[in-house]
Amino acid sequence: MRSLFDPSKRNRRSRAQALVALAAVALLGSAAGPEPADSVLAALQARYEGIADLRADFVQEAHVASIDKFDRSSGRVVMQRPGRMRWEYSTPEKRVIVVDEGMLRVYTPSDSQLQVLPVSGAFSSMALGFLLGDGDLRQSFIGERLDAGSRDEIGIRLRPREDSAFERLELWLAKDSHQVVESIVFDLFGNRTSVRFAEIRENVGVDDGVFEIEVPEGTEIVDLR
Repeated sequence: MRSLFDPSKRNRRSRAQALVALAAVALLGSAAGPEPADSVLAALQARYEGIADLRADFVQEAHVASIDKFDRSSGRVVMQRPGRMRWEYSTPEKRVIVVDEGMLRVYTPSDSQLQVLPVSGAFSSMALGFLLGDGDLRQSFIGERLDAGSRDEIGIRLRPREDSAFERLELWLAKDSHQVVESIVFDLFGNRTSVRFAEIRENVGVDDGVFEIEVPEGTEIVDLR
């Protein structure tokens, strides 16, 4: 069994925490045409407040700057207010990440290990604030419109107004449906994690059991709380 301090495991935890930030904005929704960034944030906030839960397929691409490594993975995500989410990876290896009751749990079958750690204060105050229903985009972020270039989408960059565990977020919205189709988080170490969403369904209901992780007997439990 690999050491708990294996760099690959630290990278997994870092990406898992980045997903918290990504998921916090994935529940956001529509914005009208080319209005100023502040107006876009107001529209996003208004639509978000009407979303209780969300399901989607996703493709994640992560770049680890320190070793110039790129990873690509895919799976399904389920989110529910307040503050619950489940990322279930199917490729390239199976992995489950669940956030519930302020705890982050990461189960990797290939390692026979379940890690339990708190969601960091920075993510709680900035990103998870939206899931918990007490966040305001315009108060928490400085918004800036992005040049879409050849992309037929609306882009906005969000920079935290206060110290945070990430440097900035970028959102890309489909022009026709105004759905968030891609969320990108840039952390303080130059790492970049993007998640592209598809087959999004909102407010279809979520069973509580979705946020449980069943592990086989003999699984190592690593409690980092």
